[in-house]
Amino acid sequence: MNIKKIGLSALAGSLAMVSANAVELAVSGKSELTYINEDRAVTGNPFGFGNEISFTGSGDVNGVTATYFATIADGGVSGFASSSMMIDMGDMGKVGFDQGVGEFGVSTIDDKMPAAYEESWNYTGASNGLRASGGTNALGYINSFAGYTLNLEINPGSGATTNEASAAAATSTSGDGASTGEDTTNSGYNWALTGSPIDGLTAGVGYGKEESTLTSTNAEDAEFSTGFVTYAIGGATVGYQRSEGTGGKTGNAANQVEMYGVSFSVNENLAISYNVLDNEFAKASASHVTEETTGIGASYTMGSASVRGVLNSTDNVAGSSGTNEEVMEISLMLSF
Repeated sequence: MNIKKIGLSALAGSLAMVSANAVELAVSGKSELTYINEDRAVTGNPFGFGNEISFTGSGDVNGVTATYFATIADGGVSGFASSSMMIDMGDMGKVGFDQGVGEFGVSTIDDKMPAAYEESWNYTGASNGLRASGGTNALGYINSFAGYTLNLEINPGSGATTNEASAAAATSTSGDGASTGEDTTNSGYNWALTGSPIDGLTAGVGYGKEESTLTSTNAEDAEFSTGFVTYAIGGATVGYQRSEGTGGKTGNAANQVEMYGVSFSVNENLAISYNVLDNEFAKASASHVTEETTGIGASYTMGSASVRGVLNSTDNVAGSSGTNEEVMEISLMLSF
């Protein structure tokens, strides 16, 4: 459903029809019914229901294009779940501000493995090993050079990752006219460089660093990097990715991650996929442990309706030997 030429009233916050000079706003949304079953957790009622409404606005501002995106999710009546603003300056690139959407930096390529539905590490407690700040209160810049795209994120300050009592009060977001407060301890940058050197082949690399201002021995600077390649031919796509991360908190294990996957479009409606993620926890004072994750996914699309499912299984969750988890989710989503 697209609603066009809707004006935004800065005073009332309401929607009203205005002249042709108004920002053009598109509205979309989804409703999703899910069924989930977890081996290790107490599932209780396995059914869930979620709704989301998204607003995308764009308009000309003194010769440049400004775009705005915001999402209202369940429980978000008093505010947006995530939002972002972008200014397109043509050949000079795009600059923007991200409040939880994930528009910028290395988080845009944290898992580029082909999947019919959800990543293989979703729901099981597994992770991709990166230590990216996650696109909250972040500044960004995007530009393309000779067919390759640079995506940069700058994190001026975000919540602490240590267990200090003073850091517990740190917040990761801030509203209009507010800041995250003096207990915000982490700041840094990260970037991703992606491109398609030949037809069907897509590749990318990324790197980031988060510095901590805490003087406590619990705090350490974090570094993370990743690289991926995918190749699509016909209805099949295969991919491989390696990532690593260090620091963030004294005593944290370094992570070395290897991912690979394949997806196949059986026809224009049905897609299936298989993914593997091995995350080695290189512990300083104990034996290294590899977290092993596999994921099987499928999706079937019928117009605006999609039925999706995933079966994810992880051994040695979070580097803890013998801690295993298996999760199955089935989703029915209606988009409008």
